[in-house]
Amino acid sequence: MRLSMTSMAGFIVRHRISVIAAWAVLLAVCVVFAPRLSEVTRGGGFNLPNSESYRASSVLQEEFGQSYGHTVQLLFHHASMTVGDPVFKEQVEKMVAEVMRLPGAARSVTYYGTGLPDLVSPDGTATYALVTFTGTEEEVQKQVPAIREIASGYEGMEINVIGGPAFDHDLEETSWQDLRTAETYGLPVVALILLLVFGSLVAAVLPALLGGISVTVTLAVLFLIGHWTAVSVFVLNVVTMLGLGLGIDYSLFIVSRFREELAAGVSVNQAVKNTVVTAGRAVAFSGAAVIIGMSLLVLFDIVFMRSLGLGGMLVAAFSMLVAVTLLPALLALLGPRINTARVVPQRFLGGGGRFWHRWSQAVMRRPALYLLVSTGILLALAWPVKDMRAGSPGVADLSADSDSRRGIEFLAEKWSPGTVSPIYVIVDTGSAYGVLDADVLRGLSGLDQILEEDPRVERIETIAGLHLPADPTLLADPQRLQALAVQDPVAAASLASLVNVSGGSSKTVARVMPVDPGSSETRKLVKELRSRILPSVEGLSTTTVMVGGSAAEVVDFTDMLKGAFPYLVAGVLMITYLVLLLLFRSLILPLKAIFMNLLSVAAAYGVLVMVFQEGWGDGLLGFKAPGGILPFVPVILFSILFGLSMDYEVFMLSRIKEEYDRGSSNEKAVALGLEKTGRIITTAALIMIVVFGSFALTETIVIKEFGVGLAVSIFIDASIVRVIMVPATMKLLGEWNWWLPGWLDRLLPNLSLKH
Repeated sequence: MRLSMTSMAGFIVRHRISVIAAWAVLLAVCVVFAPRLSEVTRGGGFNLPNSESYRASSVLQEEFGQSYGHTVQLLFHHASMTVGDPVFKEQVEKMVAEVMRLPGAARSVTYYGTGLPDLVSPDGTATYALVTFTGTEEEVQKQVPAIREIASGYEGMEINVIGGPAFDHDLEETSWQDLRTAETYGLPVVALILLLVFGSLVAAVLPALLGGISVTVTLAVLFLIGHWTAVSVFVLNVVTMLGLGLGIDYSLFIVSRFREELAAGVSVNQAVKNTVVTAGRAVAFSGAAVIIGMSLLVLFDIVFMRSLGLGGMLVAAFSMLVAVTLLPALLALLGPRINTARVVPQRFLGGGGRFWHRWSQAVMRRPALYLLVSTGILLALAWPVKDMRAGSPGVADLSADSDSRRGIEFLAEKWSPGTVSPIYVIVDTGSAYGVLDADVLRGLSGLDQILEEDPRVERIETIAGLHLPADPTLLADPQRLQALAVQDPVAAASLASLVNVSGGSSKTVARVMPVDPGSSETRKLVKELRSRILPSVEGLSTTTVMVGGSAAEVVDFTDMLKGAFPYLVAGVLMITYLVLLLLFRSLILPLKAIFMNLLSVAAAYGVLVMVFQEGWGDGLLGFKAPGGILPFVPVILFSILFGLSMDYEVFMLSRIKEEYDRGSSNEKAVALGLEKTGRIITTAALIMIVVFGSFALTETIVIKEFGVGLAVSIFIDASIVRVIMVPATMKLLGEWNWWLPGWLDRLLPNLSLKH
């Protein structure tokens, strides 16, 4: 089967008005839905179903009422009063009562109602209350603004609204703020670059316009998808980042080739057809490479990664479709008017091709030297990857001005960092009232002793520390429980928070407060708890024990990615090789392209380690290095970068192959191909760098890492790989570049997409 780009080009030329009208109708509909994406997005999305940490989280929610998405934390502090002041108490109880009148509010816990000392800061100046809501997580999240409105009415009392719903609400706000920041810095620079490259206002507007269209349509489709599956809030930034970069790049390739065809003297209709068959073909394969890379992320059963994979696939597909259908229709309509509204004289726009021709010849005169030096640079940049450490998402993903971030930082300062992110050890005895069994209490006491001596642990809370009688009937006798509440209300309240009393008292939870929750040492502690410490504790051997909490979630997430990453890499490499083999009908060119792309991706990883782990230049980007790389970032970056790198590979090699097929020698074809694509590739890369770099100026660490990684990789790809390593290797390989055994040539389907 032969897919004909020529037939498609002819159809677009004949029905240009209909094509434009169809896209206009689609855009009109999408403009209504795209801004509403935030209605269906959600924060978090890092949970790994069926993992131990996920099971522990489910038990905490179902048995202990400690649900991340349903519990709001109200943090109270006053400049001149302490928690024991009657006025302080009155204001706390009054606000909690007001919050309890909101829809869905079901249960509240305060220091004044329970006497729990942990609810008061060690210096006695702050306290927090817990309010649990019913309903969906999205419904609870929508109550956060109302709670903050109530808090604003207490003059003199500093009240922070934190907890899972507030964190996710602020994360969504930060994502929108980050998007506005990136657009403010990036779009004007992109517009200036396009004006300087094309010199014409009309030609410059088209790529930017079509990039915006691809993003708008994608966001609208994601809004519809979000009604039947979870969509991560981070998809907004990643889709916009990719969509603007891809949409503008693809349009740049198409517009440049169209202007070149017009300059050669062909008719408008023929210029459109030639453009679609050549540059359009390259765009189609480039888009396919990005879609393939992103599609593998959809296979992960994690909301965050699945959302980004789906969003990346959609925006790549729409960017490609816009570039090969709508843009050719607009060009057929505009014709020579593409060069009107000139702002830069034509005489300042020429000459670039001659520079790239001479440059390629210089590289090919000493190919081994250039290849050796460029490879050495990339390997040096990639060297820090060997020391890469895993980081964890957290408060740094929020704006510094957000209520949640200020509250969480204040909580960590007044209590301890471990209070914010404890490790949960859940013990399931499997029998009613089993948590007060003598063996279980002895085991918990032993766990207390082991962890209190561990320098990584600040403190631990278990029912063994309450010194309750080893009498299972205590929990079965309401009168004895009531007597305990009268005699020792703090012990009774602590018991209720550590035992699933309403669920049969078969489970208990130990809260371990680490010294530094986000450190690698805490993650090592989680692994040791699972593999060595808990199995060795006498008294717990007959129980089922689970370790949860944010540190455990990072451990499970990282271990899963380590296991899956090699398969993702292998899948991307094999599919990419097949696509390039079908396009260029060569066994060698795809291997060379994959090798060089791996080098550029590894170099980008190395720069990420230097910036986000070692802190090189973090002050310039306005953040403090977290000391590790978020574990999912390298995986997602690989999927994105391998596709993006293929953009320039396909565009350049397609032009080189055109010249080679016309009878040019291998060396001449390389020189002519770089002459005709070097300026456009450099411009496209510069635009990508500006778009991605603008996201490096945002406040969210996740988006910063994506922005820096993508910008650095594109810079390396355009400045070293495409203009040095490609001509050097093609010179060294000579005619072997185009080698394909005859028998394989006959077996391969003809998907060259021409004529």
